[in-house]
Amino acid sequence: MPELSLLQDILTLLGVALASAWLFSRLNLSPIIGYLVSGMLVGPYGFSLISGVHEVEIMAEIGVIMLLFTIGLEFSFTRILRLKGLMFKCGLTQVLLTGALVFAGALWLGLSTRTAAVLGMALALSSTAIVLKLLMERGEVDSAHGRVSLAVLLFQDLAVILFLVVLPLLGGTGGEFSPVGIVRTAGLLVGLFVFSRYLLQPLLRSILRTRAPELFRLTILALILGTAWLTNEAGLSLALGAFLAGLALAESDYSHQVLSDIIPFRDTFLALFFISMGMLVNVGSLVTDWPLVLGLFLLLSLLKILVATLAALWPRYPLRIALLSGLFLFQVGEFSFILLKKAMLLELIPESVYQVTLSVIALTMMATPLLISRAPALAARLAAWLGGREEVDFEAELGGAAVLEGHVIIAGYGVSGRNVARVLREVHIPYVHVEMNGEVVRRARGTGEMIVYGDATSPAVLEGVGIEHARAVVLAINDPSALARAISAARELNPSLYILARTRFVLELDHLTALGADEVIPDEFEASLQLSACLLRRFAVPEGRTLKLIAGLRQSHYGGLRRPTTPPADLSRYLSALQEGEIEFMEVPATFSGVGKTLAELAFRSRTGVTVVGVLRNERIIYSPPAEQRVEGGDTLVVLGAAPELELARALLKTTGEEAPQDVQKSGTSGMS
Repeated sequence: MPELSLLQDILTLLGVALASAWLFSRLNLSPIIGYLVSGMLVGPYGFSLISGVHEVEIMAEIGVIMLLFTIGLEFSFTRILRLKGLMFKCGLTQVLLTGALVFAGALWLGLSTRTAAVLGMALALSSTAIVLKLLMERGEVDSAHGRVSLAVLLFQDLAVILFLVVLPLLGGTGGEFSPVGIVRTAGLLVGLFVFSRYLLQPLLRSILRTRAPELFRLTILALILGTAWLTNEAGLSLALGAFLAGLALAESDYSHQVLSDIIPFRDTFLALFFISMGMLVNVGSLVTDWPLVLGLFLLLSLLKILVATLAALWPRYPLRIALLSGLFLFQVGEFSFILLKKAMLLELIPESVYQVTLSVIALTMMATPLLISRAPALAARLAAWLGGREEVDFEAELGGAAVLEGHVIIAGYGVSGRNVARVLREVHIPYVHVEMNGEVVRRARGTGEMIVYGDATSPAVLEGVGIEHARAVVLAINDPSALARAISAARELNPSLYILARTRFVLELDHLTALGADEVIPDEFEASLQLSACLLRRFAVPEGRTLKLIAGLRQSHYGGLRRPTTPPADLSRYLSALQEGEIEFMEVPATFSGVGKTLAELAFRSRTGVTVVGVLRNERIIYSPPAEQRVEGGDTLVVLGAAPELELARALLKTTGEEAPQDVQKSGTSGMS
């Protein structure tokens, strides 16, 4: 039946998308590659399984709208401000330099100025969808190369909005930007700002009061599509409207819920988008012109790696990190398809150039997961070959204090590194930070921190901060591959060094311990202990019992992973001076009948069997309190005893009259003992 042809196309596309996503996921490759290949196979240049190509392209346009919306939602002005330095140093350099070189190369090949400009804009972009997904899967979003890549991608996403505005001007349809059109566009933007600032929040609050989740989702979909339609009516692109809608919601209290509700729609339509982009690739042309396509693919990839590497060197990142960033950003992005398709509609690019460019873009996307899996090792080798030993004037970097002895080297100046340094300062242990972000080093040095710029995986850097004479190294860095190399380098340079590393995942413990780490602290495991402790406190489990349980879990988890020469840090033994004893913290209620009495008068040991070993008052601990120490409401007693005795002590502290629970007579006297 003809009326069911669209349904048949959708079922075909969804079936192909499901099969390709499953297959490529099993191969540890991005499903996006599978979508592109599927589009080539089912499209008009493949087996022609889809009849309603135009209808598929319309659904794909919805995917682009939702992608731009979620990018705007995740952008937020706060995030832009946090990465503004890297965005305008690395991002601006990468986009302008890549665009200029592609533009010059296209002119040299004899293409027209307008076609060269389109290619410069399209090929300067990288794939936000692929790179961010791979960074999140590898746990490297917060690593040095992850921050550089994110900053460049965010700048490119902003540049896309400008490119979409510029394309009609190149096509000679700039009449839309008459004075009336400019006023209309400005009015639209002002209206969106007023709506998002003063009306959007009350509207969403009123919707949520209905307690109807489907109504909230419908409101968000109407907001996305309505804003996109309004911007299109004002002479701007649909994508710009979706981006502005996301940006309007980014700072609201509902942004996380909105993102959670929209992501399933976005991913479904984006799958259709990538399939539709694959359908545009002429497989016959790809087979016929494969030497040209392959040559342009290699040339463009090398060009983009080189430019992104240079861009990352501007903020003084080490060569290895810069090369790693370049390897992550070498591909061409999904928005390039959109720009090229729009350029085709405006007759800015010939069909033959269009088809070859699409083939090159598809190849770069398919090659991305393969290259990124090998990027850390490749970047390390290239950095060693190109840069040799990293020469740093550590005498000047450390202000004349380069000769250190018995100190701690802290790799990383994030939250973990700064907290470790704060503790070391309190106990007067010398330390030195090693950080790869030049701007962070400059700011930290301004506050008086002993910090040097360098890569903790480099033996030259470690030697420069005196690793031969150091007592310990703390590796608080977010890059898993760099962490492994830093452990190996540190252990080789100082076999007796104590190496303490922080990692994100428990699965990395065995590997990092085998490389030479003495202790590996996984964020994943420690977070589970904190969750358990909070839950136990919520259920009123005594603090001492909680501490002992957590210490026992920690000991059982880490005990089997320690190096044979390292004695086990059995924390639970510090919570028990006796085989069956426990340390407990007991708060003294203001209603306790013994408030104001001395420990001798209360006779804790003779009445309950516990020993008071400390009193916590006003955030100060009184150790081994004397018998004449008076107890006040709000004090916390640190007591030692067996479980039954602790129960009696808790019951005693709950008494409000002179009565006491039935005493447990123990040998010995003394009020505090």
